[in-house]
Amino acid sequence: MWGLILPALVGSALAGALSGLLGVCALRLQLSSVGFAMAHAAFAGAALGLLVPLPPLLLSLLFALGVAALLGPVSEFTRLPAEVVLGVSFPIAMALGFVFLALAPGEAFGSPALALL
Repeated sequence: MWGLILPALVGSALAGALSGLLGVCALRLQLSSVGFAMAHAAFAGAALGLLVPLPPLLLSLLFALGVAALLGPVSEFTRLPAEVVLGVSFPIAMALGFVFLALAPGEAFGSPALALL
């Protein structure tokens, strides 16, 4: 029994400690809404995965990394705080996700990849 519970307890303790530390860093950098933006970008990538013959999990990861990579340069170019750029990016990503879902063929909704959404 402890073979299953002990790793779960250790993992939970580590995740709790690291989440607290990362939360403080995110607040100090004024990036408290970065989780929303990454989640919506991942949703758009997974929805695109229903349209193209690539794994939705891979596209989800690429979309999230793309938004993260563009955050700094867009923020510097527009001279806006990163929170504002994040606030604009996540509704755009959500809208793209819905557009991709609307364009997806009917048989895509029977795929196991839909569980990612």
